[in-house]
Amino acid sequence: MSVRAFKTADELEGMIVEQARTLNGPWPSGMTMFVFNDSYGWSASISRPTSAADDFYRARTLDLIRTLKVSYDLDAPRC
Repeated sequence: MSVRAFKTADELEGMIVEQARTLNGPWPSGMTMFVFNDSYGWSASISRPTSAADDFYRARTLDLIRTLKVSYDLDAPRC
């Protein structure tokens, strides 16, 4: 059984944005992200792109999120 580190939604969002900036450059203006608890642990929603460059950035960030889900769990109340 693997043990994943717990992070708050704000911490996960900060990590995602920081790593996305490092890998892909500045966060696109107007692009928003929301990290939330789901039935599989956590997920993140990113606003729709307004250009081809934003679409590329969004796709790379979604790939990054899939990678981070393996190592981190959302620190949220469990029912």
